[in-house]
Amino acid sequence: MAVDIDEELISKWAYTVRPLMVDFIQRRPSKFAVEVWRGSIASYNECLQDTDVVIGIEIIEHLFPLVLEAIPHNIFGLIRPKVALFSTPNSEYNVHFDGLLETGFRHEDHKFEWTRAQFREWCENICQRFPEYVVKYFGIGPQPKDSPDVGPVSQMGVFVRKDFLEVLEAKRAAQAEGGAVTTQVASTVQSEEPPGPSGEGQPAEPKIYFDEEVGEIVMERDEDPNDLDAAIAPGHGLEEFRDVLDEVDSNGDDIDPSDDEDQPLGRDIDYYIPVERSRNDSGNYDDELLDPTSDEYKLIYSVDYPVQEPDLRQRPERLLEEAEYQIRRLRLQQEDYYHYEENEYRIPLQLVVSCMHADLTTDLDELRPILAGASYRISEANVITLNGDDESVLGSEEDFEYDLDEEEVPAEGGQGDAWDGADGGGGGGGPGSEGDRLDEELWD
Repeated sequence: MAVDIDEELISKWAYTVRPLMVDFIQRRPSKFAVEVWRGSIASYNECLQDTDVVIGIEIIEHLFPLVLEAIPHNIFGLIRPKVALFSTPNSEYNVHFDGLLETGFRHEDHKFEWTRAQFREWCENICQRFPEYVVKYFGIGPQPKDSPDVGPVSQMGVFVRKDFLEVLEAKRAAQAEGGAVTTQVASTVQSEEPPGPSGEGQPAEPKIYFDEEVGEIVMERDEDPNDLDAAIAPGHGLEEFRDVLDEVDSNGDDIDPSDDEDQPLGRDIDYYIPVERSRNDSGNYDDELLDPTSDEYKLIYSVDYPVQEPDLRQRPERLLEEAEYQIRRLRLQQEDYYHYEENEYRIPLQLVVSCMHADLTTDLDELRPILAGASYRISEANVITLNGDDESVLGSEEDFEYDLDEEEVPAEGGQGDAWDGADGGGGGGGPGSEGDRLDEELWD
């Protein structure tokens, strides 16, 4: 679901949420729908019920004080998502930008730009008013090497509801009891700066840094095969939020949610309000004024994505068809498996399995008898042998035949006469002419 206050803008760009061609080719296994709504981030509507995650990327700095002050009550008091993410520019990084506005801001529609301390103050105020949430901070973008004290270019606060954390941790504990998790992940707190190398005898911490070669932020870690299950276990990484939660619980006596219940969050913030403006949203101030009732929600566009038809095949049939598809693909694309002297293809069974969808199988012992039952020759070394002339796998020439439309078939005396005239130097272009004999020799 996408929500914006500018109806004209989102109506213009609503088409971008339509399914792509790949969505029709690779259909989703479950229902997925996208809705575009006109509405305000500070107003509640029934369409926002049961929202699991709220994402506000680079939006709060565009809001006026009254709207900004209404956000916490709407998001954390009414919608109550499991997770909420808010990001905003880090004003400390602005010393590295040329061409800032007279206000010192990056964009003409920005009402303010916060330092990291100011952003944390805003987030902590929310957690005091709504103690069922905890927050974790993350830096966005690499920090400049020459002045790392200014921090990253932008900053994000991730709010997580405590009961949701507890549910995830319960699932993680259940998997640990069942043997899915074999090691205990040490509690870590992510730093905005790339961590240095770990000491001797200490487990290596993930290293997050900016890779200049690829131009992206990457995470490097030493993987242990014994930790693979733990890495994909639900709730992995909860220890970061658990550190915050423990800290909040330990200081719970010092926090009185009623103290800030009615206090505006932006009371100590200096706002810049442009003088020559005719609207109050995202900078399109040359247009007409917004409708005063624009706080009301209105559905602009909705679309359902293609969904897979129910698969009624039995498991052996599914495995056979998927394996045969991978065998055909490998035979067509990988000439390395073709042996010319024997005129046969030799494709490792393990390679076929590794190309198949992980939800189907990774067991050679399960797939081997299925392929053997379909008359495939499999050696003791688990290599599939295919005859180079076997049309049952690659397909015959008849599979690639097609019929020309009647309009494309040259009529008698038409295109053929033109060629005969050009070759024969006259009107001798009938059947059996010199031009026909030359054509037959060329085709032969």
